[in-house]
Amino acid sequence: MAHPTRSIVSLSIAILLIVAGVLLRDKRVLAMAVPFIVYAGVALLATTRGTDTSRISVSRELSADRVTEGGTIEFTLSITNNGGPIPWIGVVDKIPSYLEVTKGEVSHLSPLDSGEKIEFSYTLHLPRGMHEISGVEVTTWPRITMLARHSFIEHPSRFLAVPIVEPIDDVEIRPERTRAYAGVVRARTGGSGLDFFGCHAYTTGDDIRRINWRAYARTRELIVNEYEQERIADVTVFLDARDRANPRIGGQRAFDYAVRAAASMCDYFIKEGNSVGLFIYGEYMNWTFPGYGKNQMRRILDSLAQADTSDKEVFDDLQAVPTRLFPPRSQLVMISAGLDEHDVEVIGVLRARGYRIIAIIPDMLAYEVSQIQQGEARDLALRIISLRRRIIIDALMNIGVEVVQWDINDSLAGVVSWTLSRRGRRIA
Repeated sequence: MAHPTRSIVSLSIAILLIVAGVLLRDKRVLAMAVPFIVYAGVALLATTRGTDTSRISVSRELSADRVTEGGTIEFTLSITNNGGPIPWIGVVDKIPSYLEVTKGEVSHLSPLDSGEKIEFSYTLHLPRGMHEISGVEVTTWPRITMLARHSFIEHPSRFLAVPIVEPIDDVEIRPERTRAYAGVVRARTGGSGLDFFGCHAYTTGDDIRRINWRAYARTRELIVNEYEQERIADVTVFLDARDRANPRIGGQRAFDYAVRAAASMCDYFIKEGNSVGLFIYGEYMNWTFPGYGKNQMRRILDSLAQADTSDKEVFDDLQAVPTRLFPPRSQLVMISAGLDEHDVEVIGVLRARGYRIIAIIPDMLAYEVSQIQQGEARDLALRIISLRRRIIIDALMNIGVEVVQWDINDSLAGVVSWTLSRRGRRIA
């Protein structure tokens, strides 16, 4: 409905002129009130009629409904007038305020004749997350009064920006339990494979191609070489979404880097053929059931795209983690920027139950130092933070956790591939 301010003002002026004309007994003053009365009447009539949006159709086309974090989507909005001519129409696509327009305009103003269609396009830069445009604001101006009449046409569009995935080259895991299907994870049992595992006396049915003829030459007994079997494994990627475990420094959030690490690790293990699940521990316990292949990766990226931190006290401690969700003696990849002494105790319990654990810790220390002015206070704070972090890392390593410290200024793929590869472990 149009705002009646102009009508009220016009009617007030008319009343004042009438009163003045009566008091002054001047017909000319009374005549001056007539245009204001006519204008107020027409305006009020237009106001009571409101804006008929049933004759206006809206359509919005997206160049894509799913992009990678930091990517762009082009939107084309079309407005069609199926009714009478509109002297002037203003259209504003109601995009969320936090989204950045990189090209074009989200509004348009022009006349719109009967049966005519107007189109305009714009491009949005998207941060990670699920985003929605709820509808379109339409403002029309009648020819006579030019009073603005506003309406809102609901036309929702949803689109997703998934986290960046860095390609990781080589990660070696050694869970105590694997599945029966062939894969790339060494299974700690003898059979067919590439790496030498042991040998045993020849028995009927053994492959004669694996007979160790050098051993036969020395002992005159048939000895068969065994190689370590390679199978697929159960992998659970654990993302710590607690507020206190994810510091914010300036415009940077440790959690955004943790999400990127989770997406990259899931992508690597799925491409290797493993069964991968995702557990997000934050506002609530978000569990993506383990699975294989591209569809599983899509489900994981959908969950990570909408993940955010929470300060709920009920989940402030890792003691609440339902370990029954994790397959027994499987591989866990824990990603957290702020583990503390209590968390180390919980991780120690998981290790005692037979889980193999990799801890990836996004390190924002270098970035944090760059945001603080030089001085004795900065040096002291740096020493305290570094010492505390070293204590936590040493405690994790002492209970058998493989720790990856990832300086956010460096490439995640390079750090992980070097630290967790066979070659990197041998040199370390």
